[in-house]
Amino acid sequence: MTLKREGQSSELEATSNGDGLFAFTDVPPGVFQLTVSSEGLAPQEFSGTLQSGEPFVTPLIMLVIPTQVTEVVVRLTQQELADVQIKEQEKQRVLGIVPNFYVSYERNAVPLSAKQKFELAWKSASDPVALAGVGFMAGIDQAADRWGAYGQGAEGYAKRYGATYANVFTSTFIGGAVMPSLLKQDPRYF
Repeated sequence: MTLKREGQSSELEATSNGDGLFAFTDVPPGVFQLTVSSEGLAPQEFSGTLQSGEPFVTPLIMLVIPTQVTEVVVRLTQQELADVQIKEQEKQRVLGIVPNFYVSYERNAVPLSAKQKFELAWKSASDPVALAGVGFMAGIDQAADRWGAYGQGAEGYAKRYGATYANVFTSTFIGGAVMPSLLKQDPRYF
């Protein structure tokens, strides 16, 4: 507890006793300001005027914890934000079936890293619907006897399936990962 006298530069200090009581003795009459403070608590101030021989009894003093405002801002890194956007894109399908991974509906889509471009290409090339599409195309090639050297039957179909999948795989990786990574371009449509 600190006691300041008007017009004086000196301060009187007192520490509470075991019962929490403070006492200032030999305080000359006049205007005073009393400050009660403790570390970590909001201080309280009282002021008044003392007459000669008059005691001053303070009202009940309760120090409170000061209001503190803490603001926490959590942000994703560019890499994490791009990962979240890719995960959303990987759920996109035309008519609920055909993969539509290379379209972003984000207004300010985060640029993809080379690793993310390759992951997106892999997801597209290994999608079950893409594999079924390759099987369908291999079946059409089989029926039309395209690439006749492959022959007919299961062996011919397997060769056509492998060749068609190799074509889809390489075009997906070259057009969706390799070239965009080398040229620092985004393979997605916006």
